[in-house]
Amino acid sequence: MKKFGLLVLFFYSIVFNISAQEKPAYHISVKMNGVEPDKYVHLAHYYGYNQYLKGDSAKAENGIIHFKGKEPLKGGIYLIVLSPSKYYDFVVSGNESEFSVEADTTDYIKSVKFTGSKENDILFNYRKFLAGKSDEAMAIQKTMQIQKDQGASEINRGKMKTLQDEVTAYMKNTVTSNGNTFAGKIIKANMEPELPNEAPMLANGKRDSTYLFNLYKKKFFENIDFTDERMLRTPFIQSKVEKYFKDLVYQVTDSINVDADKVLKMAKKNKEVYRYVLWMVTNKYENIDIVGLDGVFIHLAEDYYLKDADWLDSTQRAKFQERVSILKPIQTGKIMPALILSDTLGVEQSLHNVKAKYTIVYFYSPDCGHCKDHAPELVKYYDENKSKGIEVLNVAVDYDLDKIKKFVSTYKTGKMRNLWDSKGRYVFRNKFDIYSTPTSYILDSEKRILGKRIPIEEFNKFIEFQEKQAASKKKI
Repeated sequence: MKKFGLLVLFFYSIVFNISAQEKPAYHISVKMNGVEPDKYVHLAHYYGYNQYLKGDSAKAENGIIHFKGKEPLKGGIYLIVLSPSKYYDFVVSGNESEFSVEADTTDYIKSVKFTGSKENDILFNYRKFLAGKSDEAMAIQKTMQIQKDQGASEINRGKMKTLQDEVTAYMKNTVTSNGNTFAGKIIKANMEPELPNEAPMLANGKRDSTYLFNLYKKKFFENIDFTDERMLRTPFIQSKVEKYFKDLVYQVTDSINVDADKVLKMAKKNKEVYRYVLWMVTNKYENIDIVGLDGVFIHLAEDYYLKDADWLDSTQRAKFQERVSILKPIQTGKIMPALILSDTLGVEQSLHNVKAKYTIVYFYSPDCGHCKDHAPELVKYYDENKSKGIEVLNVAVDYDLDKIKKFVSTYKTGKMRNLWDSKGRYVFRNKFDIYSTPTSYILDSEKRILGKRIPIEEFNKFIEFQEKQAASKKKI
């Protein structure tokens, strides 16, 4: 009997171990009315604004979908994807490995019910409350369109303010009661900073017109938890950072760099958050259309990527170093590096010997289709503006003199300075960042770089702006 008992125990221990090993790291069952039978449904999650499909997919059987996996789900906002345009979200905290969702696709928010997920109960109770208040607000707005007398309008505005106050109070209470939950953090991320109704008075008796803006900017990120990596798998960090740099940061290099340092200091509380925010800001200013912000990329590359981005491999680090070494000498606001070239007769000319109020260095290739298309515009521009103290250097980046002469003859660019590097002094891509043609540089009388990559049709507008800027500085 003892032997039999030992065998039974051994058998049950094997069964228990196998079942334990086979138990998924997460199991989310979804029952949704409106899902086609036998349809494969996908699980996805946010990463910033982007939505990434996971490898997980499950077939809808009798209207129920079972998402299971061997690895735990990382916290974030996840999506039940029925099609690219039809998906429904819910929250994964990382602490709830098994729960169920039941909903109707015709009105997901109002119909959805969760079992085994306190996090989603918190979030969707808030969303249902918000949906109800939104319905009330729409009803008031319809009334306001009909009742246009002043008395009714004031009453309706009061009702709208009451609704807003109720929403704000609900959010505050929910965050206070559930501050340690991920759902609480998501709700808090939707809250605007609190501001006083009025700005303080200055010594001159007037209201401080900049106070509320500066306070709003100072408190802008107070409801975002940069320490929590799960926030990356929501849209909120990206939306807040984008709004900050779009609406609250003065778009000049020095101001941007100061604010970038401020935001990155907050983001450094979590390595993955820091890495993402650094990428976001760098990507924005490396590819921005605003002229003169190349110094932002240089600052971010030198002070962040090349100092403490330990996730970069040697190849990636070398690319950043190479980009900085190219851009730094030709940063907007610096004196253009020496450029000594030859004309088509072999006479050398130095950029820094050109006497002009403004000098346009126009890099082109005789074989470039766009250069050929724009050559008549360049000739016309030079003819109309040379009397204003504007000089154009038409610089070929190729080394075939016959092709250059043919281009000059065909497109009648002979009145301006047609130059080329007859001595092979420069690799234009490395020296002047000429990775495409045509590329223009606009310089002032001291050959300081004012702008780069400005199209011909914008030359006059850009120079007029520089003139106004210079005039306003003189007045100060």
